Amino acid sequence: MKNDLVKLVSFLIIGLIIGIGIGYAAFGGAGGATTPTTTTAPQEQVKTIKIGVTLPLTGELSSVGKLWEKVVYMAFDDLNEQMKAYHLNYRFEPVVLDDGTNADKALQNVQTFAQQGIKVVIGPAASSQVKTVKSYADANKIVIISPSSTAPTLAIPNDYIFRNTGSDALQAKALAALVNHEGIKKVVVFYRDDEYGKAFAEFFKKEFEALGGQASLVAYATGLSDYKAEVTSLSSKVSSEGAEAVVLISFDTDGANILSHAKNDPVLSKVRWFSGEGIHGAAELLTPELAQWLEEIRFMGTRPVFVANPLYEDFAKKFKEKTGSDPPVFSEKLYDAIILAGWAVVRAGKYDGELIKNALPEVAKHYYGVSGWCILDENGDRMFQDYAIWTIKQVGGEYRYVDIGSYSQGTITFTQE
Repeated sequence: MKNDLVKLVSFLIIGLIIGIGIGYAAFGGAGGATTPTTTTAPQEQVKTIKIGVTLPLTGELSSVGKLWEKVVYMAFDDLNEQMKAYHLNYRFEPVVLDDGTNADKALQNVQTFAQQGIKVVIGPAASSQVKTVKSYADANKIVIISPSSTAPTLAIPNDYIFRNTGSDALQAKALAALVNHEGIKKVVVFYRDDEYGKAFAEFFKKEFEALGGQASLVAYATGLSDYKAEVTSLSSKVSSEGAEAVVLISFDTDGANILSHAKNDPVLSKVRWFSGEGIHGAAELLTPELAQWLEEIRFMGTRPVFVANPLYEDFAKKFKEKTGSDPPVFSEKLYDAIILAGWAVVRAGKYDGELIKNALPEVAKHYYGVSGWCILDENGDRMFQDYAIWTIKQVGGEYRYVDIGSYSQGTITFTQE
């Protein structure tokens, strides 16, 4: 019954998309019928459209990047099933390249896609990467849809950059509210010295101090193989400031390395730790020794979600069945970014960057997916965003990422302790 409801909702939403200004005949389809069928068009009439996907399969986001790759193929399979069901003569094919969580490599990937005639790219993941590819994408009319770039500095109207997630200006407010809710008044923010980390840290400081707290900002260099020396310096800073907590703004591999050293530090092992979404899903945090400490100190973080969504529950179940893992942060937004890209091409009626750019906001306006309602704001960023409060807990004899509450419209609600 539940799966039938999920399928019905999906088809109704897609029906809205294709019913607004889209005539099937323009695509060589089956006329104006909106009832999905399983009949496919003759194979020779099907148009194969390549979409670029740049993923962090290595580097500082590789723990989640490898799982995101599985999401990509799930989404393209489902997108192509939708094309068949709606008797549309399109088949979408992913071209996946590793960007190593590196800005220059991401630009090289986008340039490679452009040489292949690709007009739509999913990713890159990090804000520093999006910033680097922006000028090239704008100049060459290549639509970039990042599922996970959150830096407020990239909220720019009328460009070719779209982000299917909320700006960290919103998440900074959520995280500040969480830390304040926990009775913490003085923190050190330990953040990546890049586009993502700097913006998040500065917005957090502003929001936290507006709530009456004090925040000292400490940056750390990215791309290091080990952060022991940086953690030692952080320990001295926390001690001299008399800070009650550390707010960690990191990715997965750097964050896990930092926490592995912190748990053995006489100062850092005794204070509270909080985090944004960047480290969520890292397998390293679930190793028993590190996870036990994180549970003991009541480690908490925020991550963007859309709450109470049966479509997401169905997606998460299928992902777990395929991979044996729960979907990491931004998986649902990556999935929806691919579905949105495909339907934007359909709506545009031509594989043309400018036409797709203009079609995408209209498609997003009418699309409710596994990540929720995907309507975009004037900057091409997701307009509505809620946040889960997550932690590490032992469940059924194993450590897992567990959502224990939410932040929505200024209100924190805990569902479990």
